[in-house]
Amino acid sequence: MKVLVVYGTTEGQTLKIAEHVAERLRHGGHPVELFDSARPSTDLNVADFGAVVVVGSIHQEVHQQSVIQFVQAHLDALSGKPSLFLSVSLSAAFDESKADAQGYVERFVADTGWQPTRTDLVAGAVRPSQYDYFEEQLVEHVVLKGRDSVDPEAEQELTDWDALSSTADAFAQSLSGGGLGA
Repeated sequence: MKVLVVYGTTEGQTLKIAEHVAERLRHGGHPVELFDSARPSTDLNVADFGAVVVVGSIHQEVHQQSVIQFVQAHLDALSGKPSLFLSVSLSAAFDESKADAQGYVERFVADTGWQPTRTDLVAGAVRPSQYDYFEEQLVEHVVLKGRDSVDPEAEQELTDWDALSSTADAFAQSLSGGGLGA
């Protein structure tokens, strides 16, 4: 089944996650097209795809506007298709803030009106070299406050690649008639 993987990225980690998911879906036997929601195309026809994965990251408690706008613009074509929404955030990296991360997903669903078949939380990365002063302060003093395991001044990937592979593989299998799996 042909799969569209739509992503929105700010510092590049979400693109890396989308590429990983696309590769796992290809490995599962599905042709995949990657699409950057920030670069709209009049050539894209969502109806041409049998399934969709949307990958968006959280910044200041909200997903990228381009991802929200993509889903709203293509809501009719997305509805009814097998779908996976991956929400990427630093909050997803820590047990005590996963409820916040889930809240961001619920807000996205409410704001867009889209009901994906499955959602999952994915931990992102700390990229201080790409933050402005405000973002740097927010990450250090709010998001990572009290988390000694993460240095807010060091580039760090927090993504659990094995868990992400399992999620993508289960979705690929569901498209091949194996049910939704994990």
